Amino acid sequence: MLENLNNSQTEAVKNTEGPLLVLAGAGTGKTKVLISRIIYILSNYLAQPQEILAVTFTNKAAQEMKNRIGEIIGDQVNNLWVGTFHAIAIKILRRHSEIVGLRSDFTIIDEDDQNRLIKQILNDFNIDTKQFSSKAYLSKISISKDILKNIDHLNSNLPKLKEVYDTYQFRLKSMNFVDFGDIINYNLEIFKKSVETLNYYQNKFRYILVDEYQDTNNCQYQWLLLLSSKFCNICCVGDDDQSIYSWRGANINNILRFENDFADSKIIRLEQNYRSTSNILKIADSVISNNKQRHGKKLWTDYNKGSKVKILSFYDGKVESQTIANKIKNFTQNNSINFSQIAILVRAGYQTRSFEESFIQNSIPYKIIGGMKFYERLEIKDAIAYLRVCVNFDDDLALLRIINTPKRGVGDAVISTLYQRSQQEKQSFFKVIKNSFEENSLKGKSKESLKTLIEIFEKFNQKIDKITLPELAKSILSEAGYLQMWKNENTLEANSRLDNIDEFIKSLGDFSSIAEFLEYISLIEVRDDNSRLNSVKLMTIHSAKGLEFDIVFLPGLEEGTFPSSKSLEEANSVEEERRLMYVAITRAKKELIISFAKNRYIFGEFQNLNPSRFISEIPISEVDFEEIDFANNNLLNRFDFNQNSGKFNVSNKSYIKNNMNNNFSKFGSFNYGSKTTQTKNSATTQKNITKLNLANEEFPIGTRVFHQKFGYGKIKNVDGNKLEISFEKTGTKTVMKDFVTSSQ
Repeated sequence: MLENLNNSQTEAVKNTEGPLLVLAGAGTGKTKVLISRIIYILSNYLAQPQEILAVTFTNKAAQEMKNRIGEIIGDQVNNLWVGTFHAIAIKILRRHSEIVGLRSDFTIIDEDDQNRLIKQILNDFNIDTKQFSSKAYLSKISISKDILKNIDHLNSNLPKLKEVYDTYQFRLKSMNFVDFGDIINYNLEIFKKSVETLNYYQNKFRYILVDEYQDTNNCQYQWLLLLSSKFCNICCVGDDDQSIYSWRGANINNILRFENDFADSKIIRLEQNYRSTSNILKIADSVISNNKQRHGKKLWTDYNKGSKVKILSFYDGKVESQTIANKIKNFTQNNSINFSQIAILVRAGYQTRSFEESFIQNSIPYKIIGGMKFYERLEIKDAIAYLRVCVNFDDDLALLRIINTPKRGVGDAVISTLYQRSQQEKQSFFKVIKNSFEENSLKGKSKESLKTLIEIFEKFNQKIDKITLPELAKSILSEAGYLQMWKNENTLEANSRLDNIDEFIKSLGDFSSIAEFLEYISLIEVRDDNSRLNSVKLMTIHSAKGLEFDIVFLPGLEEGTFPSSKSLEEANSVEEERRLMYVAITRAKKELIISFAKNRYIFGEFQNLNPSRFISEIPISEVDFEEIDFANNNLLNRFDFNQNSGKFNVSNKSYIKNNMNNNFSKFGSFNYGSKTTQTKNSATTQKNITKLNLANEEFPIGTRVFHQKFGYGKIKNVDGNKLEISFEKTGTKTVMKDFVTSSQ
């Protein structure tokens, strides 16, 4: 049993008595340690199976643990308490539900039922659900339960939040319901109200094992403290360097303060990596060592050095995605590499679009992991439907999709009656709605809402050839209330959808007309074949945790993209972004290719970007650096590190001298990490952030501005997000402020 373990793993298995924290770096065999530890405890008769509690975060991890232990101990595995936090807590709650005023046959309601219940309560309180969504309330309620904080102490602009919360909890209990966040909270309440029950479980569980301890929230943390306080034989396995879920309640301090929480505790580090080459591990260690909130460890391997990590610089995002597609083709055609051995990891879901399009154009099979293809996302389909109706009033399917999205107070019965009439009269749905206005057959809110919607479509139909396609989409989605709908929801999911819509609007700038775009979309559906198992994996870094690939591409390494612009504004958030970078790097087994673009299309114009600070943290001796020409994807320069001089040899010095922009020159000389350059780059980054936010500021009347299609002009009038501008060559037009820049 112990013969296949290294020294550190063996030490972690045999140290059974007292509190133990096993810091298990990426690819160091933490699952093997957990399973071996349980088998060791049982084999040495230190406990009976029913006296061991092992908690995980996923059902998959729990089942794998049970299967592998079952191969050794047989049916006795069924007596182990192995499961997710919530699975174990449900078991306890059903046994003692009467203590907290529930029946043992309580129902765990799903998100849809929660949403319906909250909507009822908001209506009872006369709260406008268009302005304050039910999902926003549910998000705050969930956070409150996970972090064990009174809901009235959370920062929120939601009206009557505490009253809604109290009413929600009362109605749940009156119907013998619990939601997901209640389960462990009710366990804590049971332990508080019944010392006898708490003593029973403290005596029962002689040994407690916890997987992915860095991901525990405050509620799970308190639960573990209570259960382990009798014997203190708690073994927590985790990696503080892979704590990347604070946005869903995980508290990294739980793992960082382990020694303070448990007296006489011991820490064992698993540092031998069985996944990656030593070059990749050096990169990972160099980056993560810049974090201050960590226990500290250094990964190493017996594997060879492997290929140097590559860092690629591109003129823009288009060249980046196309070049990566070409490199993938070369890998698979010339190196006997399967597509399934390759992954592209992105910081945010919206970044997948450009790669999807490049893959389709190059007939590269791909699969989105942890999500769906860009043009299949709900919000993108909705946005496309708005454009389809704008260009074609007879598109019944598109109009039916968005006629009540966002909610416009038009009942299903009204929609059904109008649509049936269109079928009977063999007229378009759009035409029948218009006729109903003339006939005065619609009344009240339905009539007003539908009339406003029809007028929006007619208005922008007249503007199709007069404004840019991105501006058309942004204007329609804004005036129809679609963008505001997601802003009002104010959840992480809604914010992600808004990011996707922004990316979609940006992508429309690649097309000369709406007809060209709609034709392109139809061709994508025909050409896109994602059914093959042998496909490139495309996913966010969060979705990649726990996975590994021979070749990993890590694009988008610019300040504001990765680390994200939001993280730059929040305390300690950059450290979590760096941990995310560490996770991304350690997914690679053999090849790691990092890239950044010097320009990206943001807020309707190209913005000059700085390379990510994480690139400056990579040791230059471990990388090959290349710049790719933006015109034809030719290699312009390769930077090879000279071990003797400690400097880079540059293949085309004249190009460097004549053509590199300031940001690239700073990076090319690799002075980015010095204090002087960090100060300069910080100032440059701040200027770029200011520039990005310029589009959101109010433009005073008389400001001279520039528009990509209409040229230069002066602002005559301002109406919210809309600007009336007298253009020097194209006359007076009304445009969205996001599509102009000041030229004062």
